[in-house]
Amino acid sequence: MLIGLAFVHFFNVTRERAKDDEGSNRANVAKNISLLVLMLLCGALAFFADNLLFLKFYPVMVNLSLLCFFAFSLWKKPSFAFRMANLGDRTLRVSPERPFVERYCDRVTLVWCAFFVANASVALFTALVGSERMWTLYNGLISYILIGILFAVEFMVRKIMQKKLHSYVPVCELQRDSRPDGAIVCFDGESTRTWADFVSDVSKVRRFLESSENRPWILHCEDSYFFIVALLSMLQSGRKAMVTANRQEAFIKEIKKPEYGFITDTPFGDASAGAVQIQTILDGPAVEPLWNVFDKNEAEMVMFTSGTTGEPKSVPKRFSQFENELYELVKVFGDDWLGRKVYSTVNHHHIYGLLFTVLLPTATGLPFRRHRIDYPSELVSIAGEKAVIASSPAYLKRLAADTDKPIDFKCSPIIYSSGGPLPEEVARKCEGITGYWTMEIYGSTETGGIAYRQSKNGPVWKPFEVCKMSIGENDCLNVKSSYILEPEGFTTGDLVEIYDDGRFLLKGRADSIVKIEEKRISLPEVENRLKQTGLVQDVRVVPMVGNRQYLAAAIVLNAEGREKFKDQPKLEINNFFKKHLAQFIENTVSPKKWRYLEELPQDTQGKIKMRDIQALFGIPESPNFKILKMRREPGTVTLKIVFPETSDYYNGHFPSFKLLPAVAQVDMTVMLAHALLGTPEVVVRIQRTKFSYPILPNVPAILEMTYKAESSKLTFSYTLEEGRPLSGGTLVLSGDENART
Repeated sequence: MLIGLAFVHFFNVTRERAKDDEGSNRANVAKNISLLVLMLLCGALAFFADNLLFLKFYPVMVNLSLLCFFAFSLWKKPSFAFRMANLGDRTLRVSPERPFVERYCDRVTLVWCAFFVANASVALFTALVGSERMWTLYNGLISYILIGILFAVEFMVRKIMQKKLHSYVPVCELQRDSRPDGAIVCFDGESTRTWADFVSDVSKVRRFLESSENRPWILHCEDSYFFIVALLSMLQSGRKAMVTANRQEAFIKEIKKPEYGFITDTPFGDASAGAVQIQTILDGPAVEPLWNVFDKNEAEMVMFTSGTTGEPKSVPKRFSQFENELYELVKVFGDDWLGRKVYSTVNHHHIYGLLFTVLLPTATGLPFRRHRIDYPSELVSIAGEKAVIASSPAYLKRLAADTDKPIDFKCSPIIYSSGGPLPEEVARKCEGITGYWTMEIYGSTETGGIAYRQSKNGPVWKPFEVCKMSIGENDCLNVKSSYILEPEGFTTGDLVEIYDDGRFLLKGRADSIVKIEEKRISLPEVENRLKQTGLVQDVRVVPMVGNRQYLAAAIVLNAEGREKFKDQPKLEINNFFKKHLAQFIENTVSPKKWRYLEELPQDTQGKIKMRDIQALFGIPESPNFKILKMRREPGTVTLKIVFPETSDYYNGHFPSFKLLPAVAQVDMTVMLAHALLGTPEVVVRIQRTKFSYPILPNVPAILEMTYKAESSKLTFSYTLEEGRPLSGGTLVLSGDENART
């Protein structure tokens, strides 16, 4: 009964409740009095009965009592072991590691239940059948030895399990000794950097920053390790970090004020005059370790985003916003990351890549790869690893398109995607290849992560627990969370329908309502109608302005669509979709231009921007070439082009052996660069050209064009998809016709 009283008090003390109430206290007093009375009755009964058997049953009753209380805690969670663990560490209840710890403690409690059953059975046997000597030996010695052994084994197992736990530490609270010196921070090929290296490198950059004047620093490092070293150095030394993914010299010049510093690992042009190469600092002599926590509410960062409309803007942030989001992400997803390495196909200069590929590994101690995975074929090389992959719709679409059979992963990777919607068809194909249905994250630089979903469960999004949803201005989604400093929250440009359980459905962009011929038309509605044919994998409909405003549709056919329209002329495909749309919308607002691509134009983050689609339609259609793909990076455009056998470019060269003439390649390059990069059209001088291999009919070529406005130089290269160079060169351009030579 004493054990009973003790456990009642224990459960009262360790149960989860917001606060005590008067009714609960009265109930506890009643329970205690009842147990005390029962205890006195049992004691009196044993005293007056004067029976030795009553004493022999004592260990049986003790074991059964413990069994009842341990088993009760498995039913009325949390378990007994977790309650005990929480007494030693009060942060466990709110820790992101709680699910893992709780499951382990459940198993420990279950093992103790099994032990009490066995121990009670043996004690009962010694009481009823065994001699007094046997009863005394087992219940007075052996059972205590067994309990001691079980305690020792559980202690050793617990230590092993603790090593497997995330060592999640907020980035701002990391100490020099937060990780063992030999812990792997990052890797790349055969080389690794340890925690001791990390501390040393942060100290070197900090020493450099603190020896310079206190000023904001523009940060751009392609290497994720260099990036986090520089970022942490800035935050610990109180410098404002301005993170930009845009490497265009014009953009850097625009944001770089004379008082700003610039630290990078990549050579820039004139705009980076005075920029500090981080490698130079790290190659310098060792310095005394410098490390301290920093105030997350004071640390400042600026993120530059291209935004959904394509217009770049700066978004000031406090580091507390990132810390709050890190905590939520670890709480929701961290349990899946145990023992894994972090890989990325996205850039860490954007908020999604920053959180998932740099800050989360730093906070959890998971090793990360220093450089991105650029090609789907590289996934095979990590098939033997337990991986977390931060990816994008653009990469996963390429993976689905380029991979025919499953990759033999030792353990299915955990894959995340953000930057745009991932078509369910692509997610299903990727699940067949990798064994994991991609987890999509919805959010923005301004709001941080808002919600997540796996499209196999439907199109609705589940918000993160800290995000409060409502419908704001113009029926758009308004979000309030600890990631957003403004008390009124942030209203996105996304139309939304919110359900009673808090989940929501995105219904397109508010700015996607346009007027055509005085009629309001929803672009997402037209896109959804086209998808209803079951022949479309991806589509974007954009407004175009010429002599009059009209719509244009860029379509990626799915496998069924490709099969249906195989060898059909483009006009018949256009007519099929027009006829389908005529059932729902008037012909006057139906798209007037159509393009059929292998992939919609995207940037490195997988974002599909309206202006890129419009630029594609700005290129006159020609029977001489067909653009299949387009990808844009700052200052660079990459196209996949095919020249059909019937192209006029092949006429008049070699009648029996068709190859694309050099002059046609240069002319094509200048025309496309003007349309997509806004370059001048006049070739002042051909500085360098090399034609290594012929461009043959019907063989897709990859054209990459990079323009540097300061020098007016356009660099281009044609390659085959597998990377074999075809031709390349550098052209000097001018907008002045008289400058032509």
